[in-house]
This record gives sequence, C-alpha cells and structure tokens, in this order.
Amino acid sequence: MYKSSIKYGAASGIIIGLISVATFYAGYPTRGNKYLTIASLFFMYIPSLLTIYNVRKSNGGEISFMNSLKVGILSGWITSLIFIIFTYVYYNYLNPNFAYKYLVDIEISLKQAGLKGAELKKEMADWKVFFSPNSLTLNTLFRTILTTTIMAAINALILFKKD
Repeated sequence: MYKSSIKYGAASGIIIGLISVATFYAGYPTRGNKYLTIASLFFMYIPSLLTIYNVRKSNGGEISFMNSLKVGILSGWITSLIFIIFTYVYYNYLNPNFAYKYLVDIEISLKQAGLKGAELKKEMADWKVFFSPNSLTLNTLFRTILTTTIMAAINALILFKKD
C-alpha cells in the first residue's frame, strides 16, 4: 500500500524539481511564473490521486476513507520533501543572488512610501531575513505540505469506496 505512495510521490517531486531547474536554466523567471505554478500544482495533485486509485484497484475496488487519506497524504508529503531538496539547492547553489532584485524593488517601494533612516533599515533587515534561502525553503516546505494535504483529502473524499 505504501509502495505506491513512495513511487508516485518521489516521481512527482523529482518532476516538479526538474521543471523548476529547467525553467531557471532556460532563462525564464521562476518567481511569479504562472505556468510554472500551474505545472507544480498539477504534479502535486496527481500523486495522491494515482496512489489512492492504485491502492483501491489492488484491494478489489474498495478502500476506506482513512486508508485513502493516509496513502494520499504520504504521497503528497514525499512529493513535498523531494521538491524541497530541489528548492534548497536552487536557493543556495544555483541562484544564490535571487533575492537581490526583489530587495531592491522593496527598498524603492519603501522609500516611495516615505520610510527613511533607521525605520527603513529595520524594515529592510526584516525583508532580508524573509528572503534568506533557508527562510524561503522552510516557507515553501510548509506551503507544499499544506497544499498536498488538502489535495489528498479531496482525492480521498472522491475516491474512497467501501461497500
């Protein structure tokens, strides 16, 4: 039962990571790219759907809600963890200066809003912490785990079948 979760979750996490890395190397923007976001959401949704369906099929067409939820969440979390490995490598090694552009834009916006001196420095220090590679990696981890858990719950509701 859990082999399917591992298989589909790992495959999906690797696919999402490779798409993100390929997008970066192709020169397309990775932050705010709606096509990359849609592809990532699609590949976060698919593993729980395939896992629950595969387990249900192997159990003679029946699966309880709790079992479907367990295997769906497991596949989603595996997807998230593997994607986070790619995210960590991206933020720390492939594109370590990714935040510089955004911090410059934020600083310009804060100056236009009237912030000056110590207040501006304090605000920029907060933004630098938020845009640090480790902070963004953890933020991405929590968002993907939450997203895949919700998707697994939806798939479990749709696909569970108990006579």
